[in-house]
Amino acid sequence: MPTCIVCGTEVDAENPQETDFQETEFAPATMVYEGETYYFCSSEHETEFENDPERYAE
Repeated sequence: MPTCIVCGTEVDAENPQETDFQETEFAPATMVYEGETYYFCSSEHETEFENDPERYAE
Protein backbone atom coordinates (compact mmCIF):
# COMPACT_ATOMS: atom_id res chain seq x y z
CA MET A 1 0.00 0.00 0.00
CA PRO A 2 1.43 3.43 -0.86
CA THR A 3 2.23 5.96 1.83
CA CYS A 4 1.85 9.71 2.09
CA ILE A 5 5.18 11.09 0.85
CA VAL A 6 5.09 13.82 3.51
CA CYS A 7 4.31 11.89 6.72
CA GLY A 8 4.48 8.18 5.84
CA THR A 9 0.82 7.40 6.62
CA GLU A 10 -0.55 4.46 4.61
CA VAL A 11 -3.08 5.51 1.99
CA ASP A 12 -5.57 3.56 -0.10
CA ALA A 13 -4.89 4.25 -3.79
CA GLU A 14 -8.15 2.48 -4.72
CA ASN A 15 -10.27 5.16 -2.99
CA PRO A 16 -8.41 8.45 -3.46
CA GLN A 17 -11.36 10.72 -2.65
CA GLU A 18 -12.34 9.15 0.69
CA THR A 19 -10.88 9.89 4.09
CA ASP A 20 -11.47 7.84 7.24
CA PHE A 21 -8.90 8.54 9.91
CA GLN A 22 -10.57 6.27 12.49
CA GLU A 23 -9.61 2.94 10.92
CA THR A 24 -8.08 2.94 7.44
CA GLU A 25 -6.22 5.84 5.90
CA PHE A 26 -7.24 7.05 2.45
CA ALA A 27 -5.51 9.48 0.14
CA PRO A 28 -7.69 12.47 -0.60
CA ALA A 29 -5.07 13.75 -3.03
CA THR A 30 -2.59 12.48 -5.60
CA MET A 31 -0.11 14.31 -7.79
CA VAL A 32 2.14 13.32 -10.66
CA TYR A 33 5.57 14.87 -10.37
CA GLU A 34 8.31 14.11 -12.89
CA GLY A 35 6.36 11.09 -14.13
CA GLU A 36 5.79 9.53 -10.70
CA THR A 37 2.48 9.50 -8.80
CA TYR A 38 2.61 10.66 -5.19
CA TYR A 39 -0.13 10.05 -2.62
CA PHE A 40 -1.16 12.31 0.25
CA CYS A 41 -3.23 11.65 3.37
CA SER A 42 -4.51 15.24 3.33
CA SER A 43 -4.79 18.22 1.05
CA GLU A 44 -2.47 20.08 3.44
CA HIS A 45 0.29 17.56 2.71
CA GLU A 46 -0.36 17.89 -1.02
CA THR A 47 0.15 21.65 -0.69
CA GLU A 48 3.30 21.15 1.38
CA PHE A 49 4.69 18.87 -1.34
CA GLU A 50 3.71 21.36 -4.07
CA ASN A 51 5.59 24.13 -2.29
CA ASP A 52 8.86 22.14 -2.08
CA PRO A 53 8.72 18.90 -4.12
CA GLU A 54 12.50 18.40 -4.15
CA ARG A 55 12.41 18.01 -0.36
CA TYR A 56 10.17 14.93 -0.64
CA ALA A 57 10.69 13.45 -4.11
CA GLU A 58 13.21 10.65 -4.34
